[in-house]
Amino acid sequence: MAAFLESLRKPSITNQPPTPSEQRRNDLLMIVTILFAIFLGWGLRTNSTGALRTFALGNQLPNLAYPATWLEAESDGVLFRALDPASPSTFDARVELTVRDVKEGETLDQISVSWPLGRGQALDRFRNLNSSVIKNGEGAPGLLITYAYIADPTRESGSLGLPVVVKGQDLLFVANDGIGDRLVAVTVAADATEWAAHADDFSAIFASLGFQAGE
Repeated sequence: MAAFLESLRKPSITNQPPTPSEQRRNDLLMIVTILFAIFLGWGLRTNSTGALRTFALGNQLPNLAYPATWLEAESDGVLFRALDPASPSTFDARVELTVRDVKEGETLDQISVSWPLGRGQALDRFRNLNSSVIKNGEGAPGLLITYAYIADPTRESGSLGLPVVVKGQDLLFVANDGIGDRLVAVTVAADATEWAAHADDFSAIFASLGFQAGE
């Protein structure tokens, strides 16, 4: 790159050397061209990383948006799952979605107790870190549960990778699909060491459902 720039600055042997003002003009044009290329590349990267895809829950339920670079993956027990194939960890960052009928008389207060208990039975070394009630733009409440657990992503493949400490958040809220009330549960999770790197992705996922969720 340095040699190429120097060749642009060097006068041709068949022409008169440029005057100082012409040299300054050429230098300015070079700088503008380089800056334009840098900003163009930055803009293309921003557009690609910020793009979202949508999964429709159906009926009158809200749509779930997730990063366009993530790949859908089948999984038993969930309605939808998408993984980030670019995750450095053996545990890919992910979003999962489940929807079920609300049980008769069931409230968010009851769910705030029963949901972590179920997670504790399903996840190894589960630890509930925080539970809080948040509201969407219309004032409807949701439950945000933050937790950690141990996962062994390489076990199924027979590899000898180390277990991973996973951090996750479950956003739970009740929505009516025109037929009845449904409990919508949206899970985001990542290797705990990569959580901050995926914070914007997770925020965009929750925001698509109308909730602004923090730590």
